[in-house]
Amino acid sequence: MNILILGEDVKSVNILTFILRQEGYDVSSAVDPAQIERVWADQLTDLLILDEGEIDGALLRRIEMIRGTSSVAMMLLANPASEVDLIDAFEAGIDDYLVKPYSYQILLAHVYTQLRRARTVPSSLVPNLTAANVSLDPERHTVTLPNGDSKQLTNLEFRLMYSLVVNRGHVLSTETLIEKVWGYTGEGDKNLLKSLISRLRAKVESSSREPKLITTVPGVGYMFSPDGG
Repeated sequence: MNILILGEDVKSVNILTFILRQEGYDVSSAVDPAQIERVWADQLTDLLILDEGEIDGALLRRIEMIRGTSSVAMMLLANPASEVDLIDAFEAGIDDYLVKPYSYQILLAHVYTQLRRARTVPSSLVPNLTAANVSLDPERHTVTLPNGDSKQLTNLEFRLMYSLVVNRGHVLSTETLIEKVWGYTGEGDKNLLKSLISRLRAKVESSSREPKLITTVPGVGYMFSPDGG
């Protein structure tokens, strides 16, 4: 499996590269900000690791740039962040976040989890899904709506939408959706899910204030109910 590490701290990136190569991974890296976009465009990558300090506007724009062109699994390593900054990073397109400082055992566990997901459920093997004139294309990470509009979804948005559509008419608890989307549970995940639901509704609903496709069931969770219930 191929891993690409992008960062600006040469020592940190070199240590990460060494550790992951010791585990048998093929690892490439870039530490020159001017080269990051070129290196990213040239690499075939199963997992992208962003080795950063603070979550700021420049980082969020970089994440959005990458996510706008790829559905690659993306992990962010960064200093402790506020809940708002963390939500912004997830909404920009990351799939996982590990707070610094961390143990290398925990890092390897996160890397393994992300690569396992990419390896065991390749998008080419996930079937296209259509329900109530809503169609999902796993390879392109797109959703086609009843009015014919096609929307590009991030990894997290697509996992959430696919989980809801495949369980059409059934309420999925917040805990179930957290597990399906992120593959783990923990403090703050309910807020991340709420934010992700809001972002997805903004893309697929004609009015996100009066959702018709993704329904909230207070105190329980959410369901895909295109027929109104």
